[in-house]
Amino acid sequence: MVFLSLLDDRAKPKGSRDPLGFELVWSHFGRKVIGNLTTITSSMDNFAVALFGFYWANEFVEEKLERNLRHRRIRETFLRYEQLAGYIRHYGGGADIMGITRIKQRIDDDAFIITLGLSTEQQILSDQASYGLWGLYSSAAHETGLIEGNDRTLTTLGQSITQAIFQQLGSIADELKSLLNHGGPLNRQQLMRVSEPFMNAIQHSSVQEPLLEALLSGNPSEPGHLQKEVWQITHKNFSTQEERPENNKSFIDLVRANNPSERLDRYLQDILDVERLLVATNNIFHYCRRMDGESLAKILETLRGRYIYSHLPETIPEDNFPRREYLVSILTAFRNDEMQHAIEQIMQMHKKVMQLRSGAPWVEVEADNHVRVRIKSETVELRSQSEIERSWDYDYFLGSFINIARNHIRMS
Repeated sequence: MVFLSLLDDRAKPKGSRDPLGFELVWSHFGRKVIGNLTTITSSMDNFAVALFGFYWANEFVEEKLERNLRHRRIRETFLRYEQLAGYIRHYGGGADIMGITRIKQRIDDDAFIITLGLSTEQQILSDQASYGLWGLYSSAAHETGLIEGNDRTLTTLGQSITQAIFQQLGSIADELKSLLNHGGPLNRQQLMRVSEPFMNAIQHSSVQEPLLEALLSGNPSEPGHLQKEVWQITHKNFSTQEERPENNKSFIDLVRANNPSERLDRYLQDILDVERLLVATNNIFHYCRRMDGESLAKILETLRGRYIYSHLPETIPEDNFPRREYLVSILTAFRNDEMQHAIEQIMQMHKKVMQLRSGAPWVEVEADNHVRVRIKSETVELRSQSEIERSWDYDYFLGSFINIARNHIRMS
């Protein structure tokens, strides 16, 4: 089973998203290949900044404090640090800064007094603990073997990367510590002055190279570890080729063209097969969301002969993953050109997903064979044949891997 703690907090299914419950499906297959990264964790700078903050947050808070109080203080210290680092990175021209909208607004407003803290006027995100580095980068850092425990304590690997940052900062580290502990307004000129040394430190090769190796090779202690094989193939090819894959399909093609192990090759084929079925299913479901009040017969008439589903796999993996029984039925219906049965199975699956969330279905076929839509889509159009054969709706955690690899593997 794939646990939600391995995914991004922002990606968890809520009543208003993921209506077919497919997140648990694609993440099940994606985790077999990419075991640590999430759909959000694609910035090396953010990982370096987070590690440095986790170190300081644990270092500054006394160990003798009661456990819950110490954890709260560590988190509060980290949030203050993240705010400070955000302002500094903005002055230094940094990218991928979480909370950049508020940071830029405050810096551009000369009358705004910049301070660090937990109030609404100080936090750089509406819920910084959940949607900032503390919440969104910690699971990936943990799965990579960089931190451990709820307090985000650095492992030996995490400490070695953090020490490299310290070495590059030199005396600026003390100045940053002073700014973090400073209770009053921050001086914009001082933030600007320390921005270049800070950016140079987190982007130095002594920091980035071991971090790149750790993130893309994954955690070797993970059962059935395959990510290192993906990393080795990626590094070999990206180091010698200027043209690099930009999407999941071309990346999978590259890996499979380099004689991967039988198990890795099979898992990549599973991803390809499952994605095609999910795309085809989404296409029909979201089209039905435009058909409020229409008869099922009219929908079937529109769909009759529109698609040829011979590109879909004959079967899907035997794994025990959510929605499998429904997806097997939907796949069979698609391949046998039984569109009414496919729609019925899609709607039953959707209803079951929403029941598990104590919510009403977005769309359903009522007893009189007319469609009732509660959450409409005004813009979705039926995809073309080419689109259902080639489009990708889900990430499988490959996107972050590809992004980091494309931006940080240097040509030999």
